[in-house]
Amino acid sequence: MENPRQIINLFLSSKHKPEELKSALFRAAEAAEQVGMTYMEATFQLGEHAKEEGLAEDESDATIRRAYAADKRAREREVSTEPAPAVPQQQATQAMPAIPAQGIATQPIIAGAISLEQVLAMGLDAQALELLQNHRIDPEALNIPWPTPDWRLDFAKLLNALFKPEESIDYKMSNTPEATQVLISDFLAQADGIKKIMKALDGPDGALVSINATNGPEGEDEAFRYRYAVIDNPEISLAKQLAYYKALNLPCAALVSTGANSVQAWIKVNAQSRKEYDERVEYLFKTLEEQGFHVNSNGPNPTQMVRLPGVLRNGKQQYLIGLEQGAKTFEDWQTWVEFCLDGKPLIELASDSDDAPKKDRLLIDDVLQAGEMMLFTAPSKAGKSFALMDLALSLSHGEDWMGLVTHKTDVLFVNFESTRSAFLNRLFTVAASRGLNPSIPGFGFLNLRGLAQSPLEMAQYIAKRVKGAKKLEDHDYGAIIIDPISAILHNPKAVRNSMPPQQSLLLMIDTIIALTGSAVITAMNPDEYTELANHADSLISLSPVDGCPNMYNLKGSFREFPTLPSRDCTWRYPRFIV
Repeated sequence: MENPRQIINLFLSSKHKPEELKSALFRAAEAAEQVGMTYMEATFQLGEHAKEEGLAEDESDATIRRAYAADKRAREREVSTEPAPAVPQQQATQAMPAIPAQGIATQPIIAGAISLEQVLAMGLDAQALELLQNHRIDPEALNIPWPTPDWRLDFAKLLNALFKPEESIDYKMSNTPEATQVLISDFLAQADGIKKIMKALDGPDGALVSINATNGPEGEDEAFRYRYAVIDNPEISLAKQLAYYKALNLPCAALVSTGANSVQAWIKVNAQSRKEYDERVEYLFKTLEEQGFHVNSNGPNPTQMVRLPGVLRNGKQQYLIGLEQGAKTFEDWQTWVEFCLDGKPLIELASDSDDAPKKDRLLIDDVLQAGEMMLFTAPSKAGKSFALMDLALSLSHGEDWMGLVTHKTDVLFVNFESTRSAFLNRLFTVAASRGLNPSIPGFGFLNLRGLAQSPLEMAQYIAKRVKGAKKLEDHDYGAIIIDPISAILHNPKAVRNSMPPQQSLLLMIDTIIALTGSAVITAMNPDEYTELANHADSLISLSPVDGCPNMYNLKGSFREFPTLPSRDCTWRYPRFIV
């Protein structure tokens, strides 16, 4: 079987018959998603090749979008040879509002709606997701927009926003020795001639512009030479670069797509001398390195030339993504780094309302609410899996569980241990003992035994399924039951994970809760993962009663509710009876 890279390379190196082109593009786009290419990267590489072979732009964009819609992938594979539905041109080419030519200096960098599936296709790893969570970054902000219809004027927009009319800058085609110096007011005065200048700079290596002005008004200091620095890192995904830029609140004057694999951020340094410039840029680089973002740079260089927006680089657009993001000044950013880089806000108001907020949905009276973690502990082989099945049946029917009142909700049971047949036989046995029907729409089953993913990838996978079920099947899973939690660590990808096991499991559970809003319920042996027990919002434990086989003492402690008084229960196959 071909691996994804082979599928991509074969598509790019082959000629296709017109009737085969769309299905071949769909297959290559699926492979691109699997290897972590962003949607935009796939469109640039695969879409351009498809258009060269004669596929219309809107059909190419629509085909790649379908391949990246992961929750529809199974259905799309079955009909991948059918004509793709037309996608409106505005949707296919524009992911954020067009940047106006005038008054652009205050235009914030924003993005259009983005789905969980697209977030997962962005190539975000555990570190990037942690940045989003810790710094409260909306994933929508990581959606890289398409060029605006008048993208050839992006250079003029940049000059108008970031420089003064009386200053001069240098620009040139890449890999040419001589640069052209131009007075900014003269350049902007050319109006219709700007597009012609930009087209003349198109080439296999694109074009460059000086990051700072190279000349200024006579008699003034030379602070214009030390206004900006640029950072990027083409070794990580485009979305992850944006995640860093936003999460670290960098004082960005502009973001520019390089026409390749990176987004260059123009950082507002605004130094008064070369010495101050070097100090500030070194501080910037050091802070980025400490946070895991490697800067591709040989050190501070105020005369550096960077990507010029508004030209083609080997057929790909170098264009302006947006202006003004993050801290307003470098000084403001330094203060933010000192006090807020841990991702936590400064002291907040207790509430932005005069009334107490509405409580989360109650799933088990005085025990569990939506969005919480519940842990059930009992000795090995005591019947924990049966107890979780019993709880799932109780919640899906709205029946009492071990003497506790439940509220009816859809339940997703995620199985990592039993075969499908063994699980269902157990479930039917428990249901028969209670006179309940296990075959109801409110009881969902996800069999992930043998799935080799890291805990974080597992969380993303489960969340994606829950979101898909809500969108396509009208299921709102208030509770997600995972059995057994320890099995998640017993696969090659989890073993290679550098994070400590308990921390990995906590990150997985917190990620599922954050992405779904559901309660997560699981079970383990006493003292198996003490960190999980300390972290749980609801902890219910069964301990054997000495000298009384099959007798247990039931206790409960909760973050939001009073302690559950101790009570006795009996194991009567296949369930515990209070």
